[in-house]
Amino acid sequence: NCPQTTQDRLYTHPATCLAIFRSLSETAQQYVMRLLFLVKPFALDALTSWVVNARDKANLDATKQLKSVRLWSVVKLDNGNDGVTLHPNFRKGLTTAMCGGGMSWYGNHQLEPDKKPKTVEFLDSYSKERWECLLQYMVQGNSESDKVSPDIANLLLQSGMINRSGNEHAITSTGFQFLLLDTPSQIWYFMLKYLDKCDTIGLNLTTCLAFIFQLSFSTLGKAYPIGSHGTFVQHLRQIGLVYQRKHTSPWFYPTRHAIDFLSAGSNKSAERKEGFVVVETNFRIYAYTSNELDIALVALFAETLHRFESFVVGHITRESVQMALQNGISAKQILDFLESHAHPQMLKSKPVIAPTVTDQLYLWEMERSRLSTEEGSCTRSF
Repeated sequence: NCPQTTQDRLYTHPATCLAIFRSLSETAQQYVMRLLFLVKPFALDALTSWVVNARDKANLDATKQLKSVRLWSVVKLDNGNDGVTLHPNFRKGLTTAMCGGGMSWYGNHQLEPDKKPKTVEFLDSYSKERWECLLQYMVQGNSESDKVSPDIANLLLQSGMINRSGNEHAITSTGFQFLLLDTPSQIWYFMLKYLDKCDTIGLNLTTCLAFIFQLSFSTLGKAYPIGSHGTFVQHLRQIGLVYQRKHTSPWFYPTRHAIDFLSAGSNKSAERKEGFVVVETNFRIYAYTSNELDIALVALFAETLHRFESFVVGHITRESVQMALQNGISAKQILDFLESHAHPQMLKSKPVIAPTVTDQLYLWEMERSRLSTEEGSCTRSF
């Protein structure tokens, strides 16, 4: 929910207008296309003749959607009747995006071609590595602090995903819930928090949003000039949304995470990686992985007994669960993690997690609420 002045400035960018148009429902898109080249307001009564049933849910949702982002507004016609018109900035921006014209979205920078172009495979590997560095910083204290900028670390702190005590920090319940999401949803959530705080780090919200919309129309594997977005690009570089060889390089490469970012927020069927966790009724846990982040996540609530090249054995104990509970991680979150990362063999059984394990985790959690404190008063000498 952006202020009206921010939306007015955003609609001056053709890439923003095109991205918003693509996010609309099919019915809303039909309304926009029919009104796009009408300079004067169109009668509202005539508008209802475009649909079979004006009270249809799809039609009502479309009009609500258009009003929520202020794409159209109701005005009075000369005859006194109501009419609708598109936002003038949006009409101009979308017309430019669809019909051509105007300046290049990345400016007219005359730079030499990149002498060391990067492949798509390299960009995919780079973006995955950078994003996992951020997640490892959340889970493993300061082990990856040299790879996370102070601005990004402060954003995690202000967003409530970690809490800090002296030079150390620990993941919170919000942060653990964040780790349960798939990668596209994690990036969507993180960028929403970033945009909410960008004014506090000296960045303009409108400029940042417009640049993100531009990235969504970029070509994977193609280099683009940085222009005036140096600070923002550095932050996106930290989390793997863009690649820049060094901070003085005039070129950057959008990664797949940046190009797919806008569609990730509405993608409910995002692919998850194959599960790797097996939990037995004796509370033994087996993690078939060599990924440091996955191993660190399991270690948040289980004691590590043995570690091999691609295999870790752990034990869920009362002490390990109590430690997780002290850090704000609930029993339900632990069970959600175990189920969402369950090995394919475990998924064949119903329920996935044995009732013995489920019930015991909840019992250990209830131990923390056996006593409650309330304010009282002491009366004496009466």
